[in-house]
Amino acid sequence: MKNSIFLLLFLFLGTTLIAQINPRPNNNPSNGNNNNVNRNRTARLPQLSFGAIGMDPQGAFDTNYSGTPLGLGAQLSIPMGNSPLDLVGGFAWYSRGGSKEDIAIFQGKDADGDDFFTEGEISVNSNIYAYDAIIRFRPFNGRIQPYGDLIGGFQTYSTKSVIRTLDGSNDDETDNAHRDFSANFGWGAGVKVRLSQSIALEARFTSIQGSAVKFVDKESVRIDDVGNVQFENIRSTTDHYTFQAGVSFQL
Repeated sequence: MKNSIFLLLFLFLGTTLIAQINPRPNNNPSNGNNNNVNRNRTARLPQLSFGAIGMDPQGAFDTNYSGTPLGLGAQLSIPMGNSPLDLVGGFAWYSRGGSKEDIAIFQGKDADGDDFFTEGEISVNSNIYAYDAIIRFRPFNGRIQPYGDLIGGFQTYSTKSVIRTLDGSNDDETDNAHRDFSANFGWGAGVKVRLSQSIALEARFTSIQGSAVKFVDKESVRIDDVGNVQFENIRSTTDHYTFQAGVSFQL
C-alpha cells in the first residue's frame, strides 16, 4: 500500500508540474507565422520513460548478496523551461526472487475433538523498491539526446509471505516478514534516440552508493511444519550499478 501511495503521489506531482512549468506551444497556424511549427519541433516537453532494469551489486553488497535483481523502471522528466536542465522523478521495482511450498493449515477441531487441517501453500517473495529525485543535464533536444543525472533517494528492501488454502475456504493471509530502508545517492548517464516526434529508444546507466541496510538472505528462507517463515538477516551497504533499456514518450 505504501509503495502505491508513493507512486500515485509521484504521478500527481508530475502532472501538476507539467501544467505549471511547461505549457504546450501554440499550434494555431492562423497567424500565418511558420515560427510556431519550428518551435513545436524544438520545444522541450515532458517525457515519460519505461524499461526493463537490472541491478548489479558492488563491493560489500556483491559479497553478501548472490544474484542479479531484475525488474521495471520508470522516470518522469519535467524540463525547466528552455534551459538544459530537467527535474526527474524515478521509480523502480526489482524482484529478489521467492519460494513456494505446500503446507497443512490448522482449521480447528473436528467432531471428535481432533485437530483438523486443510491443504494450503505459502509463498515468500523479496522485492526492492527505489524512489529517486534527479537533476538531469540534457543539452540537446534533437534526434539524439545524451544526458547526465545527479541522483538522490531511498530504497525499501521487503520480504512478504502469503498463506492461502487450496480450496479457497480461507482468505489469504499476508505478513510483512521484514522491511528496511536505505538512503542512496549517485550519478547516471543515458541516451535517447528518437524514432518519431513522440517516441524514442532509451538506454540508461547509474552508479549508486547505498547506506547499510538489513535484508533477508534468500538462501536461508525456510518454512517449518506449521507454516512459519524462518530466515536470517544480512546487514550490508548497498552500492550497486543499474542498467535500464526501454522506450521514452514525449508528452
